[in-house]
Amino acid sequence: MSNSDNHSHQAPDPKNMNKAFYIGIGLNSAFTLIEFIVGYSTNSLALIADASHNLSDVASLIISLIGMKLAQKASTTLYTYGYKKASIMASLINAILLVTIVIGIAYEALGRFDTIPEVAGKVIIITALIGVFINTVSAFAFYKGQKDDINIKGAFLHLMVDALVSVGVVISGIIIYYTSWNIVDPLVSLIISVVILLSTWGLLKESIKLAIDGVPQNVDLSKITAILESYNFIQNFHHLHIWALSTTENALTVHIVPKTDITFEETITMKENIKEDLAHQNIQHATIEFGTKADDNQKSRALNESIN
Repeated sequence: MSNSDNHSHQAPDPKNMNKAFYIGIGLNSAFTLIEFIVGYSTNSLALIADASHNLSDVASLIISLIGMKLAQKASTTLYTYGYKKASIMASLINAILLVTIVIGIAYEALGRFDTIPEVAGKVIIITALIGVFINTVSAFAFYKGQKDDINIKGAFLHLMVDALVSVGVVISGIIIYYTSWNIVDPLVSLIISVVILLSTWGLLKESIKLAIDGVPQNVDLSKITAILESYNFIQNFHHLHIWALSTTENALTVHIVPKTDITFEETITMKENIKEDLAHQNIQHATIEFGTKADDNQKSRALNESIN
C-alpha cells in the first residue's frame, strides 16, 4: 500500500543559500557599523538597540552559514551521521543570542526613563530608513529557504524583525522630530524588545525540542501512526522513535510485528512500501525492523512477569 498524501518538502538549494548569506552578512556588517556610530553620536538608544540587534544578526548569519556547511559534510567513522546536528545547534544558539540581546536592550531602556537625553530625530529617521531597506533586501534573499529549514528560518527571522524594528525607529524619530518627546526613544526600545522576544519564542522552543530529539514540527505523529496501522499485514508495532538529524532531515525507527510469518523477500518489499509512504511525511531516513509473533509474545510474557 502506498499513501498519496504528499507532505514532503525540498531542502533549500545550498548555492542559493550561500549567496543569500554572503549578501546578508556584507550589507548588515556595513550598516551595523554606521548605526552604532550614529546612535552614540546622537544619544539614540533606539538606534543603539537596533544596531545591537543588527550585530546579533551578523553573528546569527555567520553561525547559520557555518551550521549549514557543517551539515553538508560527509559522515566519518567517528561521526556516523556526519555533522548534520550542527544546523540545529546553530538555530539554538541564534535563539539564545536573540533573547540575550532582548534582556540587554530592555535593561538599558528602563534605565533611560530616569534620565532622558536629547535625541536627534532627523538623523534617526534617515539612518533607520536605510536599515529598513537593507534588512528587507537581506530577508527577501532567505524567504524561500526559511519555509523548509529552521536554521534558515532563524536567519530570516533575525532580518525580518530588524526590518520591522527599523520601521519602529523611523516612527520614533518622526515623533521626536516634531514633538521633542525624547521619552519616545526608550519606549520604542522596549517595544523593540517585546517584538524580538515574541518572534524568537517559537524558534527557541523548536530548537530546544530538536536538540533533545523531540518529534520535529514538520512531522505529524498521528499520520505516521495511521500509515503503519493502515497496512493489513501489520499486527502491531512498537519502539517508534522520530527525531531530527538536521534542520532539513528527519529519521525514524520502528519495530513491526507482522500478522503471519513472512519470507525475507516479502520483508524487503514491505519495507520499501513503508519507506515510500514515510518519505511523503518528511521522514528521509527510516530504519524498520521486523520481528515475529513469537518474539512479541515472548516480550509480552517477560513484561507481565516483571510487573507481577
